[in-house]
Amino acid sequence: MKINILGSEWTIEYRNADADPQLKENDGYTDHSVKLIVIANKKDDCEIQDFQCMQKENLRHEIIHAFLFESGLGFNLEHCEFGHEETMIDWLAIQFPKILEVFKEADCL
Repeated sequence: MKINILGSEWTIEYRNADADPQLKENDGYTDHSVKLIVIANKKDDCEIQDFQCMQKENLRHEIIHAFLFESGLGFNLEHCEFGHEETMIDWLAIQFPKILEVFKEADCL
């Protein structure tokens, strides 16, 4: 799948952990060097009952990373290893559907 993030085309791929070593430790990742977002397919040992819900949350998380990279905020934030503060990324990824509904209700989009 291709998406447009601030004028740049990014690719979203779903991969299995056995085919992508980075997914052995992570549920997804963003590679800004090639504008790629990778999300893990369900793992056999996953205990999450609603995996699709978690997968969508992971995709939102990685899309937010991509927006930050495209905004020039790739490596100048608090989280030195990754460049982005993961707590804020998680918060926004989890709360965004609720925020969107409030924006719609308030007619402020």
